[in-house]
Amino acid sequence: MDQEKEKSFERRQYLIDAAIKEFSQKGYESASLNNILKEAQISKGTFYYHFKNKEELYFYLIELLIQEKKRFLGQAMKPEDFQQDIFTILKLQAKLGIEFAGNNPEINDFAESFTKEKGSEIYVKALKKYNFHENDPMKLLIDRAYTRGDLRTDLPKEFVQRLIGYLFTHMAEITNAVKVQEYEGDLNYLIDFMCDGLRAKE
Repeated sequence: MDQEKEKSFERRQYLIDAAIKEFSQKGYESASLNNILKEAQISKGTFYYHFKNKEELYFYLIELLIQEKKRFLGQAMKPEDFQQDIFTILKLQAKLGIEFAGNNPEINDFAESFTKEKGSEIYVKALKKYNFHENDPMKLLIDRAYTRGDLRTDLPKEFVQRLIGYLFTHMAEITNAVKVQEYEGDLNYLIDFMCDGLRAKE
């Protein structure tokens, strides 16, 4: 069954809103499932019919927010944007990602709360679950970059894909930024660093 249909029920949006608020304000460990259900006015029976536990709800939220951001980028980026080199595209996506956070304060709050989970068990699980090198749009971007001749051919494509994925996935461990809006500068530094090491030599 499609996950979206499986998780669809009358007060689903109330649950999502209440969960984002609770996790954002208290962090994963301190967040109370009872508080979330009380705020959303959902019974435990209804919740456990759709979710195994608090962790599954947390990852469900992350997945929803990832898909929401993908939709935003899909609408914000024009076909001609993808004719540029991969490093320019990544910088544009970083800029749009910051814009997305500014336009969606509740999502921004959740993203910042996730950053503060750095080093925790739930954070490590999330990195494994949502690793950028398993990200199909990133694979497509790298494939296109190789076709265009943007990237060095003396490095295996899989290695480059894993490297870029790792660096983006672990960005929170590289930067001192806590606010999402502070990320853009460090993201641009990271992309410049990758550009110097990965761009095809003329």
